[in-house]
Amino acid sequence: MHGPEKGNYENSSVFKTVLPNKLISWERKSQPLFDMEIAFEKLEENKTQILFKMIFATAEECEKMRKFVEPKNEENFNRLEREIKTM
Repeated sequence: MHGPEKGNYENSSVFKTVLPNKLISWERKSQPLFDMEIAFEKLEENKTQILFKMIFATAEECEKMRKFVEPKNEENFNRLEREIKTM
């Protein structure tokens, strides 16, 4: 992964589950370690709810990442929303 402010970051993951239109999950193999789950729930014809979970081994690991992860995830969701609007 390439970041605009500092350069290159290792980003290795293994997909565990891929259920089209329902669930995607993966396990990170590079730091920081966590599992990710993204569930999709159709609400209306053109409206889907996304449930997004980052699962850490301990509460301490989660808290250590929280101040960085929350704003970065919001940026990612904003990018996703812009991309979807172009489809």
